[in-house]
Amino acid sequence: MIFARSRRTSVLLGASGLAVAIAFALVAALVLLSDGLDAASIALAGGSGLGLGLAAWAGWQVRSWPPCRLGFFRDRLVVVQGRTEQHALWDRVDTATLAAPVDWSAGRWPEIEISDRLTVRMKRGKPLLLRPADFGLAPAGCRDLVLTLRDDKVSRGRLPEFDSALDLSDRPVVTGELITPRL
Repeated sequence: MIFARSRRTSVLLGASGLAVAIAFALVAALVLLSDGLDAASIALAGGSGLGLGLAAWAGWQVRSWPPCRLGFFRDRLVVVQGRTEQHALWDRVDTATLAAPVDWSAGRWPEIEISDRLTVRMKRGKPLLLRPADFGLAPAGCRDLVLTLRDDKVSRGRLPEFDSALDLSDRPVVTGELITPRL
């Protein structure tokens, strides 16, 4: 139940389309130079155009993928945004809300506004802020999933375990807060 998608097939399809386009364009240029403008060179140029179209479509698919990753594990929630990685242990999650930050300085109850940002408040530590749309998720559904996993140990038991040595071996870890040493 980890939200992760691979761009590998779209990149492979785009590279294949680009290779086909280049090959067809080269052959079309050779036929055009040797025989002049005839049906074969026009057909090969059309094939090159189809290859470029396929490469452009795959490029658009890669560009439209969410830039961030969100992982749900048995013991924690992991958010990776660019080079920043944040962890939220389930036993430390206090609340998860879509409400915009409230200004209490007016001395009266403020109006609460719903936003598209999910704020996961921790019992000890800084809150975790994220936009579920960056991960391709609906904000309300993401909030409900976080609260369900926080409260239901049986559902969390079906999730994979977090193995930082295996999962994070291909990139350096950049975190936003200090690590508390265990004594």
